[in-house]
Amino acid sequence: MPSMDIVLSQILVIMLYVAIGYLAGWRKLINPEQRRYLTRICTDLILPFTIISASNQTITPEDMRNLALILVLMLALFALTTALSLWVQRLRGTPTPMRVTTASLLSYPNLTFLGLPLCRALFGDIAILCNAVGLVAFNVLFFTWQLNLFTGKRFSLRNLATLPNLSTVALILMLVLGLHLPAPVQTVASSTGAMITPMTLIIIGVMMSENRLSAILREKRCYLVTLLRNLVIPLLTMPILLLVPVDGAARLCILVYLACPSATLTTIYAIQDNMEPEFAARSVLMSTLLFAVTLPMIILIGSRFFG
Repeated sequence: MPSMDIVLSQILVIMLYVAIGYLAGWRKLINPEQRRYLTRICTDLILPFTIISASNQTITPEDMRNLALILVLMLALFALTTALSLWVQRLRGTPTPMRVTTASLLSYPNLTFLGLPLCRALFGDIAILCNAVGLVAFNVLFFTWQLNLFTGKRFSLRNLATLPNLSTVALILMLVLGLHLPAPVQTVASSTGAMITPMTLIIIGVMMSENRLSAILREKRCYLVTLLRNLVIPLLTMPILLLVPVDGAARLCILVYLACPSATLTTIYAIQDNMEPEFAARSVLMSTLLFAVTLPMIILIGSRFFG
């Protein structure tokens, strides 16, 4: 288990990267259009290299079974959270735009932009495998069920044919077949994939600079979303994680992923489909800001719970 000194040190590193992004956005060195371009570079170029770089590991059939269990677990947790959120809000008579956006904010954590760099620093290469599995669960449910809630359109397989998903399939095949990249290619993949940490965190900082902090802090509903997303939901999943036959460090890694703030993808589709876009953006930023406070609590509780 990582010591709290290491955890706090990594959180400080994250906040410093975010501060660099905030400064770049505040000084207009990176404008909103450039931020969107950088985001696409991260997801469609750098992230696939990050995923493929994990192929240098050697895993056993038991490890593959455990990853399959983690995939099923994350699919179930994301789906259950969405269903419960929609049901409770329907009982309360919440309007559809707010109901759909809130369900997305609560169900889908920022696995890659915040979770991956942090977990990789704390837990090593196992974090990449867990992230790849979590990303599959995220994409399968988000681009089928959640996207349908946002747009009302039917599901298309093309939505799942993303480069990160294809890279994950390639990674799984390589691990199963015991294939490894040639040394020069592995070096390029690892060094390119390592760019994911500073790039994604700087982008988050730029996104924060585009919003007034006072407006975010005044939005009371954002505090409830942050409480549920960052604390309540991961705490409720801890007993379920005991069912996964992996060691305590791997369980804690999964818990950290589940405790990440709301995904920025929710903001993108809320804006695109006019589903409470300001509330979505403020909630994502609020949960990201308070992540530095809630994460040490989750890791401390999880470390003791998993023994």
